[in-house]
Amino acid sequence: MNRSIKALALAAFALAAAFGATTAQASATNFNVNFKFKNMDPLATSYSMIRTSTLPATVTGLPAAWSVPRLSFDPSSGNAVYSDTLPAAGFYKQVSIDYSNASDGISNKCTFTIQVSKDSNVKPYLLHFTTSAPCIVPGDVRSSDGQFTSTAYELDWSS
Repeated sequence: MNRSIKALALAAFALAAAFGATTAQASATNFNVNFKFKNMDPLATSYSMIRTSTLPATVTGLPAAWSVPRLSFDPSSGNAVYSDTLPAAGFYKQVSIDYSNASDGISNKCTFTIQVSKDSNVKPYLLHFTTSAPCIVPGDVRSSDGQFTSTAYELDWSS
């Protein structure tokens, strides 16, 4: 009886170890980018911003679109995450998210694009942001493993 219990325990332990390795391997094939949006509208106008595009399936952590007041963040706490499979060398993955003036949902539109590509650099994964003026995005960042999670990159909207 003790032998069969020990054998079952050993089999359960081996299965748990194999599942843990599989989970770690699966997450190693994805890139992750932590980010958040901030309403940096000038004090004189103080417009609220609102997300006006459909949220891509590869982005998590953003709530339903809401009117974000000046100097506030979307999400209001923490950060959102863009996660997808790592691109092959010479290719890229990207998402675009739109924000506009909350008063009409149309004016002062900025499209923020987050792109992760792979090239032959020593740190082959490149994180690149783009937007239109007057909105502001961070500069390029490189990573050896596609993990851009040491900080939440801030993307600023303004009218």
